[in-house]
Amino acid sequence: MKENYRVLSETEQYILLYLIGIKEGVAVKEIYEEMKLSPNAVTQAVNKLLNEGLLIEKREEVFPRRRLIYLSDKGRKVAQLLLQMQEIIKANQ
Repeated sequence: MKENYRVLSETEQYILLYLIGIKEGVAVKEIYEEMKLSPNAVTQAVNKLLNEGLLIEKREEVFPRRRLIYLSDKGRKVAQLLLQMQEIIKANQ
């Protein structure tokens, strides 16, 4: 019987790992420029992560009214698990 679960895409994993070291919010534009990924791929991944409660979005009140992205508590836990997985993989190489 097939379990009903979803695997995070590579872009989604990159975003979670990128945000784990950042305390303040990050604009979506900053993410795709820093990570050298397509704006469309980052926007789609951010929207999926928002829908799953792994990210939180806040809009700035003043111009330029950027869309700032933060890790939620749930997202921080997932990002920490991703870091642990990376450490295990590196240790076994």
